[in-house]
Amino acid sequence: MPCPPLHLGKETETEMISYIKGKLAEVQAGAVVLDVGGIGYRVQVPLSVLNKLPARGEDVLLYTHLAVREEGFFLYGFSDQNELGFFLKLLGVSGIGPKVALAILTIFSPDELGRIIIGGDTAALTRVPGVGKKTAGRIILELKDKVTETTLEREPLSGRSGVEADAVEALEALGYTAAEALKAVKEVLKGPGQPSAAEIVREALRLLVKR
Repeated sequence: MPCPPLHLGKETETEMISYIKGKLAEVQAGAVVLDVGGIGYRVQVPLSVLNKLPARGEDVLLYTHLAVREEGFFLYGFSDQNELGFFLKLLGVSGIGPKVALAILTIFSPDELGRIIIGGDTAALTRVPGVGKKTAGRIILELKDKVTETTLEREPLSGRSGVEADAVEALEALGYTAAEALKAVKEVLKGPGQPSAAEIVREALRLLVKR
């Protein structure tokens, strides 16, 4: 008795392939080809992965998501499980497909994206091609309860000074989102010297007002 035909929905998702490790064979626009035992696997990746690639012929490990759609099988790869986790969260938002999810993670790191969601910063999300105000609002609405401070990567205490943390908190108290405050403070700290928290806040406000 012949098997019944397989009817696929808009997208069927599976975690059959948790990760893939192979030698870097080729770099394409938004994708890499990994040689695994003589078979070339094409994996679509965000810019963060492309920026960290070793030389061709070197080993690459990517945490993956396999999407099975009517037009074929597609692998998406990420440098760590946190980034993969945010990709899957984005796919869970109504109207968000892999292309837009990858675009978001190309512009924002998982930590930045998490803070944008927590802070309700729709304006930041609209910087992503294909994300308008309505889509940005939907992303924040549907993910706000799924993303908490504890899910974000934390910098070690030695990596963030007390004045930096104080400056960020002061800017948040003035009504800026965590993402806006952190970005402005980091820009100020790129300059020379070791400014106080008050000086950082003053310079950060100048940057924020110009935007």
